[in-house]
Amino acid sequence: MMKMTTHLRDLIARPGALVVPGVYDALSARICEMVGFEAVFHSGYGTAAVHLGQPDIGLLDMTEMSSRVRSIARAVRIPVLGDSDHGFGNAVNAYRTVQEYLWAGAAGLFMEDQVSPKRCGHMEGKQVISKEEMMGKLRAALDARDELDRDFVVMYRTDAIHVTGFEDALDRAKTAVDVGVDMVFVEALETREQMERVVAEIKVPLMLNLIEGGKTPLVPVKEAEAMGFKLIVPALSTLYSAARSMYDVMKRIHAEGVSDGYLDKLFTFKEFGELVRLDEVRAKEEKYLPPSVMQDKYRGKKHIVEK
Repeated sequence: MMKMTTHLRDLIARPGALVVPGVYDALSARICEMVGFEAVFHSGYGTAAVHLGQPDIGLLDMTEMSSRVRSIARAVRIPVLGDSDHGFGNAVNAYRTVQEYLWAGAAGLFMEDQVSPKRCGHMEGKQVISKEEMMGKLRAALDARDELDRDFVVMYRTDAIHVTGFEDALDRAKTAVDVGVDMVFVEALETREQMERVVAEIKVPLMLNLIEGGKTPLVPVKEAEAMGFKLIVPALSTLYSAARSMYDVMKRIHAEGVSDGYLDKLFTFKEFGELVRLDEVRAKEEKYLPPSVMQDKYRGKKHIVEK
């Protein structure tokens, strides 16, 4: 079986753009895999929301984030790109972060140049570390990659646009390419002109982050692909749609009680079983559990794996 790191590199090398949705847990990742996406992106913003009920302001530590990456990677059979925030410290911490994410099953990660505590790239009040310090963190990340798996993808994210300006962000990105990063992610691009310059001047594959209500224009996938972006990431669509739907259904239940009036908003019991691969569990039960246990488990009825 091909390694997920190698698989992600093959997807990036393939002609055209790749749409990689942001996910926040194993279930959201499984849903994205089920509908046909070929890779997913682990969202730190989403992890903060579902793990803490808090905004993305640097409250999560490396153990919490790598644990979420692990649960996502084990739930799907497609590559997972991890959000590693700022590497959770200095260059030595960044080295360990790459190790932990790779051991957790990520096929790659991105690391940003914000100070600690960091915050969502589309929020106000960001600050960035010096270019020199960030390049040291990237060199450490690349050394850790090379020690364990050279196919692991290391992406540099710069948040400099809204701190030190677009030209500085571009300069940082170009320097990171010289250091040897595999990809670049210039966060919170504000205009199509900025998008076009990034593509024209940065000579590695680029990620475009699209957030409904964020700073970056919501350009169509085909337009972003024509510009030259490789990864197009609807980062928070899973989180926002799940929260909205849950709110609407539960508000109705609170007002009216349980009914069949909102079934079109829900998975059925059988559909949800398919989502969590209940059939695979049942197949293992048939294979490994003795007949006496199976009869007791299913109250004397012969167990049949649903196809």
